Amino acid sequence: MSVGTTLEWFDFGLYGVVAALVFPQLFFPPLSGAAGVLASFASFGVGLLVRPLGALVFAHFGDRIGRKRMLVVALLMMSFASLGIAVLPGYHAIGLAAPILLLLLRCVQGLSLGGETSTAQVMAVEYAPAGKRGLVGALVNLGSPLGQILVTVTLVLTEAIGGRQAFLATTWRIPFVVGFLMAFVGLFIRMKVAESPMFEVASGTERRTRAPLVAVIHDFPGVVFRLTLVWTPQVALYYVVAIFSLHYISDVLKMPPHIGLYLLLAANSVGAVTVVAGGRLSDRFGRRAVLAASLVLTIGGMLAYFPLLNTKMWGLMLLGSILTLPMSLLGYGALPAMLAEPFPTKVRLSGHATIFTLGNVIGGAPTPFVAEWLIAQTSSTVWLTVVLVCGLLIGLIALTSIPESRHLSLTE
Repeated sequence: MSVGTTLEWFDFGLYGVVAALVFPQLFFPPLSGAAGVLASFASFGVGLLVRPLGALVFAHFGDRIGRKRMLVVALLMMSFASLGIAVLPGYHAIGLAAPILLLLLRCVQGLSLGGETSTAQVMAVEYAPAGKRGLVGALVNLGSPLGQILVTVTLVLTEAIGGRQAFLATTWRIPFVVGFLMAFVGLFIRMKVAESPMFEVASGTERRTRAPLVAVIHDFPGVVFRLTLVWTPQVALYYVVAIFSLHYISDVLKMPPHIGLYLLLAANSVGAVTVVAGGRLSDRFGRRAVLAASLVLTIGGMLAYFPLLNTKMWGLMLLGSILTLPMSLLGYGALPAMLAEPFPTKVRLSGHATIFTLGNVIGGAPTPFVAEWLIAQTSSTVWLTVVLVCGLLIGLIALTSIPESRHLSLTE
């Protein structure tokens, strides 16, 4: 499952990075300057906006007919969407059809990732032995930083081999083809994985719920609301550091684009360690303790992030990146188990998907757009930092009202 999730995140994250560096000129040339960047970031956000639909549709069928089938469908959708982006002509070739088709392909990516993320996390937690649900769930979430590492390495190599001008013109398409081909490796592995044993047992002993999402909203509204408040600001911070900052470093600070890619590579490399550590620590000390530590550390990192970037000194910029994204990913490691444990098997996937995608829609879809707008209006990063820190504080307050769940039995 971890391999397939890594490949999903590679394809999905690749779009975000290229949207910051290439798409404004290629697909939105009638819009100049900040308007083109805003349009490109808006196309990025469309993928996050449709994630709830993908998550809820996949969760519905995942709770009714099984987790494995949905994971196979998700990987196929993502791979062919990436191939479509790789061969899509630009605005000067086919006019308005280019950005329209780009948006449609981004929607397919969003539907796929929406279905993939919760399904893979829930299936991993259900497979996990007693006392290791946090660690096993974290290994699935390792796919996010690993996918971003693959994105960064692939883009850096592509630009280094062909040069900056070739990258902007054509070679940016190569990583999307690579993503399409790699997906079939994940598909082969995924076909060999058996269905969740916990789901099979529940299917034989429990009556399946006709509308799992309705049951989640009716029976667990408080759980959904509080966990969404915890998760949403972490999503917003991720997209500021991983997506918007690439544009900020190259266009606002006027530094070479590869600087942002190197910083992102370093942050995700450290983040790969903190994700696993977060899951393991949550098995020992509890989900709440790890998420609380993550939120507090992330608040401190966010306060220092833009001041350190603005120094334009490589070492300090690296420090700012490591103090933010990896600290947020510490809580990401505990998240799969924490979002799955409050729900019974027959609606577990729908419960997890509802919280996870609400956070991504509220915290992720508008974030690069809002960040660009705030910078354009104020010529400062102060208000962007204030908004993010306030969101993290709200998440920390909401966490105090959530019961610890690591000792709950998933079979009850």
